[in-house]
Amino acid sequence: MMDINLPALRRIANARPEMNGVLRISQRLSGRIHARLWIGLIGTLFIVVGGGVGGIGNAIAQTSGVYTVGGVNVDRTANTAAVAREQAINAGHVIAFRRLMARLVPERQRAVLPALAQSDIVPLVLSFELESEKRSSVRYLGSLKFRFRRADVRQFLQSSGVAFAETRLKPVLLLPIYDSAGAKLLWDDPNPWFLAWNAVPPSDGLVPLRLPAGDLADIRDISAEQAVAGNTGQLALIAERYGASSVLVAEGSLTADPGSGARSLTVATRYFGGTSDGRTAVRSFAYAEGEADEAVIGRAAQQVALQVEEDWKQENLIRFDNQDSLIARIALTDLRQWVEVRRKLQGIAFVQRWQLVAMSRRSASVRLTYYGDPEQLRIALAQRDLILEPEAVDWLLRDSRQARAGSPDPLAEETVSPGVAAPVSSGAAAPVLPGADTPVLPNAGPSNERTEGDPAR
Repeated sequence: MMDINLPALRRIANARPEMNGVLRISQRLSGRIHARLWIGLIGTLFIVVGGGVGGIGNAIAQTSGVYTVGGVNVDRTANTAAVAREQAINAGHVIAFRRLMARLVPERQRAVLPALAQSDIVPLVLSFELESEKRSSVRYLGSLKFRFRRADVRQFLQSSGVAFAETRLKPVLLLPIYDSAGAKLLWDDPNPWFLAWNAVPPSDGLVPLRLPAGDLADIRDISAEQAVAGNTGQLALIAERYGASSVLVAEGSLTADPGSGARSLTVATRYFGGTSDGRTAVRSFAYAEGEADEAVIGRAAQQVALQVEEDWKQENLIRFDNQDSLIARIALTDLRQWVEVRRKLQGIAFVQRWQLVAMSRRSASVRLTYYGDPEQLRIALAQRDLILEPEAVDWLLRDSRQARAGSPDPLAEETVSPGVAAPVSSGAAAPVLPGADTPVLPNAGPSNERTEGDPAR
């Protein structure tokens, strides 16, 4: 029988009890709705419930993804299995928290973080679970998953005077090219540079690097020469097949100084596609005395992977002291698209809150209050497949799969106050919100706004 320590495994109670108010709101509204507005009410309630779902999604976003640390392996031996298990779980809290700090905080700033004991970490944990476990009479081995409280961890980091990042980059496909005697190797065997990257542990940070399998499909899609030359068509082909938003070409070459004969490995990296398109970097790794080729190549792969993480964190640090807002128009084709945009806005690190300013049959206008500058916001939105583009007056926010040329003109539609219901014409494909007598334009004052999303911080 598995020994379960209930106090150690207790779950935190529902943090959003106010969601039960949705039923009360719907009951209060139902007494005042005219029968001919019923279909419009369905659309409105769908948006209200969508807001509730967004709230739940926001709570989930706080504890999943970036703030979830899984695969925490523990191994403890004690007089009894129960004591070993308790010690292992306590140690797991410390291990998981250190991994979370390594994920969020740049390396140079982690040194100033105060060391927390297990008892100090417990209040920062929302819940944890056992992924797997094995035990004997005196030994306990397990794999744990921890979900941390986003707001509390943020408060700890801010009070410690430490900058941190939360935006996770979309998957990046890595193509390791190795220069050998004038030839460029990618799928060739052996390719020591490819093997070195294959030995790099899977990313636990904010930049998920993916290494291709090197199978026939890969060989068909792109060659080493095409990758180095930046053949956009072939790069896009292999990136799409691996579900990557961009490709990182890392070219390694061994060089020797003509004078001293000192050897080194030079690594040139370049991004193709995504928000980092065109970014390049060159690093050199000198040989230590007696160091073999395989050792320096392996060390270089590890350090380049870490540096990729550090560069991304430095560029996406959340500046809480720099807050601004903008109005963005969202072109809509149906209600489901609006709900999807709402869902994607939840949990974006740079968005402090967002407000629905106006809505018509074909568009919605939202005010985004955000930290940092518009470029950081643009990059963060792009990781959720949302494209932020400047317009003549305000901004356009659209799904990356939606062509801008097909976006409807918001001035050609009635602009309405959010939350007003009315009948839907028989030709409508889904419930919509009708026009109001007094339009609410994107530059409307605060009195016409309704807060829709306010992510916990």
